[in-house]
Formats: sequence, C-alpha cells, structure tokens
Amino acid sequence: SSVAGPVALEATPLRLVGRDGIALVAVAYGDPSHPPVLLLHGGGQTRFAWRGTAAQLAAHGWYAVSMDLRGHGESDWDDAGDYGVSAFVADLRAVAPQLGAKPVLVGASLGGIASLIAEGESETSLCTALVLVDIAPKIEGSGALRIIEFMQGNAAGFASLEDAADAVAAYLPHRQRPTYLSGLARNLRALPDGRLRWHWDPRF
Repeated sequence: SSVAGPVALEATPLRLVGRDGIALVAVAYGDPSHPPVLLLHGGGQTRFAWRGTAAQLAAHGWYAVSMDLRGHGESDWDDAGDYGVSAFVADLRAVAPQLGAKPVLVGASLGGIASLIAEGESETSLCTALVLVDIAPKIEGSGALRIIEFMQGNAAGFASLEDAADAVAAYLPHRQRPTYLSGLARNLRALPDGRLRWHWDPRF
C-alpha cells in the first residue's frame, strides 16, 4: 500500500468585520469545520507574519486564520486614527464569533496584548486557549521604546527594497540579512513619488 504525501494547503481570503464595521482582511488555511485558531501579528506587521505557522496548523487539523489588524496590511485604516489598545480589543471581540466556534488565540506583541486583555476582561471566555508570543503581562519599557523608535524612523520611506532591508538589518543585527526580499516587499507599499513606506497607517 502507498502512503499519500502531504496535502497542498491553499490560502482562502477572508473579510472579517471589526468594531463599528471596520473591514479586516484575513487569510485562512484548512477546513472551516475544524477547530479555529486566530493568529494576530505584532504592531507594524501583517498577516503574512504567520503564513508558515498557519499552514502547519492547518496540516495538523486546525482551521488557521491570520488577520491584518486595523491600520495594518490590507485592513481598513481607522477614519479617526483610533489605534489605542481598546480598539484592537474591540475588533478581536467582534471577530472571534465570526469563526464559527471559540478559537485558540495566538498573539504576538500587540496581537498578544489585545488577546490577553480581550480574554481577561470578558465576562464569558472568548477563546479555548491563549498563546502569547514576544509579550508578557508586564512589558519592559526600554524594549518597547526601541520598537517605537524603529517604527517612527524612516518616516519619508525608502528609495528601494535594499534600503528597507538595511534599516531592518540595523535594527536586528543578530539576524542574518535576507538575500531574497520578497517577504519584506509584502510589508511595504509604494507611495505616489515611487518611495516605499511601511504597510501601516502612520497614525498608528
């Protein structure tokens, strides 16, 4: 008898709705009838941060959904520039019931903070489990300040992908600079003047 090889998992685009009807773009892997996992990225990132993880979870029987937070990636920017933690928490509370069953929440950094607060302050449990990545209930101030300084840097954008990669390499000198920059390109958007800017609302 032969053993079947791994099934190729295709990403399914999703449109989710956050607080006050804000449109949140997501991608799902796996069978929607399987238990859901909602993957939430950190500040300044996009749903693509979880692409490999989502595919692996789906291969192990989960319905893995990775979502762009408000003001990030292809999700709507808030008209009033509301990017306080309570806005992300409210979006999460609105999105979780749209997955058909209580999800496992996996949140990195900002996504983890929103998940922790949403679950901790809900009268009834919002999720079946909570996984925090790169975040803890107490945040180290100097580390948070370093992230904010990086995000506020290069406000005028970059002339090329190479320039953006140099900025990331300077921020993360312990990591090897990537040779292929296609992943980085997904985190940037082209401005009318041809320069590249990070893929988030600058008011964030």
